[in-house]
Amino acid sequence: MAVTFAESATPLASVRVFWAKVDAGFWVAHRGGEYFGCVDAVAGGFVARDAHGVPVGRYDALTTAKSSLRSTTHPANVSRRRRRDRATMVTATAVGGTALALGLTAGALAPYL
Repeated sequence: MAVTFAESATPLASVRVFWAKVDAGFWVAHRGGEYFGCVDAVAGGFVARDAHGVPVGRYDALTTAKSSLRSTTHPANVSRRRRRDRATMVTATAVGGTALALGLTAGALAPYL
């Protein structure tokens, strides 16, 4: 019997995060065989970045920075998600308002063209 991918896949929630120190002041995380993020030592703390290179936050302790990548409910992650969602909503509203204004202007000027 052939094993399909869905049967052999392990949920990422149960997969352990492995850390490797690859350089002085730089740690890389792997989860389920894939790149998961990194932590970089900076002046006065540590900066955690997710798998896309987006900064998650700046922390005083290395363990706190590492754990921020594991938790989607970490305050820095929740705050970043809220800011992104708010920026998306503001941008969509502005673009929609502009499109509406241009459409109304074109409709008002159409008889004169």
